[in-house]
Amino acid sequence: MDKTAKDINFYIKSLDKAHPKISVNILVTNIQAIQNLMYLIGDYLEGYKARNAGDYPKSVKENCELVITEVQQGSLAIQMRPSQTQRALPIPELEGTYGERAIKMANSVLDIASSDHLVYPRVLDLFGGDEHRAYHSLQELEGIWPDEDLPYHIEVGFGEKERVELKPERKPIIRDALVRPPEPSAKTVSGRLVEISVERKRQFAVDTPEGRYICKYPRELEEYVIKRIKNLVSVSGILEGSKKVINIETEMAFKPLKYLQFSQVKFDKDNIKELAKSINLEVDFEDEEYILYNNDFNLLVTSKNLKEGMAEINREFVLLWSDYVEEDINNLTEGGIRFREKLLSLFNGAI
Repeated sequence: MDKTAKDINFYIKSLDKAHPKISVNILVTNIQAIQNLMYLIGDYLEGYKARNAGDYPKSVKENCELVITEVQQGSLAIQMRPSQTQRALPIPELEGTYGERAIKMANSVLDIASSDHLVYPRVLDLFGGDEHRAYHSLQELEGIWPDEDLPYHIEVGFGEKERVELKPERKPIIRDALVRPPEPSAKTVSGRLVEISVERKRQFAVDTPEGRYICKYPRELEEYVIKRIKNLVSVSGILEGSKKVINIETEMAFKPLKYLQFSQVKFDKDNIKELAKSINLEVDFEDEEYILYNNDFNLLVTSKNLKEGMAEINREFVLLWSDYVEEDINNLTEGGIRFREKLLSLFNGAI
């Protein structure tokens, strides 16, 4: 495909030889995330104030709405560009149309996310300190980015730049950048959707490692919420004061999860360490009890709720650390030494 400053190129290929076809849900979700990123940046470039809810202004949609201009089969390569024919801005130092400038800025966000260690501070600087746009631009990219369990090879290119491979090993770094909310009142929680009310209140409860949260949602999300009952979800929204109540506005703020992330270890109250790579915990629920486990690191606990379960996972990890890392290496078997190195790799040597 020929590339111009107006083009966005997206490429996806299945890595699963038994199922080489590409999921429509994956394709639609990824294209929608790219469209959302363009709207968000266009909204910023046009000088509108950041908003937590509501639609984008008409001018933003006209300047940044994407259309598909070319599709190549085999794997799937798609080329998109802003739909409206626009003239360049009448300001010499601002080269290109709003759509072209949004594509150029999206490429900068992609460059940072794909290669920089300090992802959030760099993106925040790119947006001139606008925490809302910086956070949500990364959130859209995180939605596209494959993790190691997703059997797809994905590449994205903005403008005349070559497509960038979205490498799965970068996913934890981007996810960690999103742990810090853009505003004191913003909150993202992960857990199991355990209760739902579809009457006047329209709310559901999520059991999380921080305790139980009540989430309020608008009528248009009712069917989507009902489909997720008893499943793991990630919820982003605005806290109601100091209460554990989150208001969500859109479907994009409510996502299904395959795992829970174990991302920091509390060795004691004064020694809490962040993992360079989070551990994915599988979660089952049987006979009114949670089962949390990760076979790679021999972690397995049962609990009545996720707060208790995560505390037990932490305790199990600390015991493993004591048995394999703090133990004299001469007392370990060959397999024990390999497991010791595996534990140490979680911190990239920074411990």
